[in-house]
Amino acid sequence: MTYDVPGGGLVSITLSDGSTTATRGLWDLTAQGGANATILLSLSESAAQATLTGSSLQFGISNDNNSLLGLLGSGGSIHYAWDAVAYFDTPGSVLSYSPGTQYSVSFDVDGSNGLLSSVSGLNPNFTFELIDGSGNALISSNNTTQINIAGLLGTGVPTGTISLTYTTDSSTPTGPIGVRFIGDAQVGSSALSLGTTYATISNLDITSTPVPEPGCRLLIASVGVMMLMRRRRGL
Repeated sequence: MTYDVPGGGLVSITLSDGSTTATRGLWDLTAQGGANATILLSLSESAAQATLTGSSLQFGISNDNNSLLGLLGSGGSIHYAWDAVAYFDTPGSVLSYSPGTQYSVSFDVDGSNGLLSSVSGLNPNFTFELIDGSGNALISSNNTTQINIAGLLGTGVPTGTISLTYTTDSSTPTGPIGVRFIGDAQVGSSALSLGTTYATISNLDITSTPVPEPGCRLLIASVGVMMLMRRRRGL
């Protein structure tokens, strides 16, 4: 899915921050931003693109046309943004939240072509959220809702596996379990030649584990102490 940058005329240069949204399976994908330049009958265009390829989610641009930024000037840049939301609400296999449960989320990320690399001319932002049916983000184990993916991988590390945990209390989040990935980049001429895929997400996995209630934890500890006492008396 690619944003269609508006433009027209025999000679025109257009920078656009508009967006387009489409549904692909469980995913609602949004691609935002791009630019085009028309010189007589020659059209150069670059636009944000969100793609599902096999089992991977990709954020990128429709091309890496260097001539476009050449027409915009050496100091020119293009803004791109991406948003991907998926709810696990397939009829017959809806995944809903439960109270007192720990949710472990992991996924592989490859941002070596842009969103997580330290390349001059590219100012990226790439985040993740675990959300409820109303789009509200849950608080992770490090007491934040919007997760900075680059911050978890480490400075200058563009590729790796992200592992997160979330724990619900007695109040259950509404609706099905959902995830949201958000990408944003201001791309200058020095970064446009990196390629067309700026980030790839794959192997998304969510598992749930019931958290024992405080009373149950105390009972388990008491049983352990009793077993230890019996063993010592037997000795």
